[in-house]
Amino acid sequence: MLPRIARLMAGVSSLLVLLLPAAAIDPDRDFSGVWFLDEQKSELASLPSAAPAQLSVSQEGASIHCTESDKVGKSAVWTYHTDSSVSKYQVGNTHMSSQTKWEGAAFLINTIVTGPQNYVVTDRWKLSRDHRTLTIRRQFQRGASGPETEAVLVYRNQAPGAVNQDQPAGQPSTPNPASPPAGAAPQLPAEIVVPAGTKIPLTLINSLSTKHSSEGDRVYLQTSFPITIDGRIVIPRGSYVTGTVTEAKRPGKVKGKGEIFLRFDSLTLANGTTRDFRSRLGGTDANEGQFDRAEGKIKGDGSKGSDARTVATTTGAGASIGAIAGSTAGHGGMGAGIGAAAGAAAGLAAVMLSRGPDLVLPRGTSFEMVLDRDVRYKPAELP
Repeated sequence: MLPRIARLMAGVSSLLVLLLPAAAIDPDRDFSGVWFLDEQKSELASLPSAAPAQLSVSQEGASIHCTESDKVGKSAVWTYHTDSSVSKYQVGNTHMSSQTKWEGAAFLINTIVTGPQNYVVTDRWKLSRDHRTLTIRRQFQRGASGPETEAVLVYRNQAPGAVNQDQPAGQPSTPNPASPPAGAAPQLPAEIVVPAGTKIPLTLINSLSTKHSSEGDRVYLQTSFPITIDGRIVIPRGSYVTGTVTEAKRPGKVKGKGEIFLRFDSLTLANGTTRDFRSRLGGTDANEGQFDRAEGKIKGDGSKGSDARTVATTTGAGASIGAIAGSTAGHGGMGAGIGAAAGAAAGLAAVMLSRGPDLVLPRGTSFEMVLDRDVRYKPAELP
């Protein structure tokens, strides 16, 4: 009896071994074949780079091996894993990490790209009913709040069931450094340059005045409008700028106006990237005073009007008092003259002993900073 059961079990095992390979891959999930791009049926306008002209796919167990080729023959190879494990690979300084999952018969691929540029590529692969068309919906996302674009790539299988003969089955794939894997966005320039002469609007965070500010005091500001280069925000609104009061002059007692000299020293983005420079003041909306662009100097209002009012007021008061005193003595006219002279002298003395109005720049005052040199960033340094 036991030998018979053993033979029966052996037969069942043999049958399972024969059946498993055939059932290992669901036909609706088998992307194997050589696929050619149908540009007329595809929607490629939003793609940052040309779509692969040919895509060769072979599947083995939980691995999907891919080779893409462009029209001039350049190719790249890589492997996706369908068992929830992460596929990691590197092209130059760019690192890719892909996670996959099945959504029915659709194959979803989420690839995080880090390096000189950071972005996420999401693919959705789906076969047609006759297995002769492979449709890939591809989305690009740059940063949490960056723009999202979508493209549709339609591939036709000229020879269903054909597999990539260039790569032995079961051999691990390694990306071709000469060409990034499918879904990779085009390489950005090595540097993004904000050129000298760029005007950056700023808002003052801490107030300044000629009465309380002195040489060496720090000035804190924020950018009030984003600066873009080639359609990309390089310096976002709200970036921090620090500056220095290089000189603060209080107004004189006889003449002169209050003056503040400013210099801008550094710019810090929201992610902490900082650039040091020495930039000048290009303008201000301060209601009072005058602005000297060449020296980066803001000059306060003078006191001529208030000085004249002071002298006039004291002169009039002196004349009134003199007239009253003169009338008592029977010399009203003379008393008025003497009183006016005395009042004028008192007013002039008051003017001589008092300063003009201090220059005050309150929080929220707008300035314009002009870069005196190029400010350079690598793409990975930007938010």
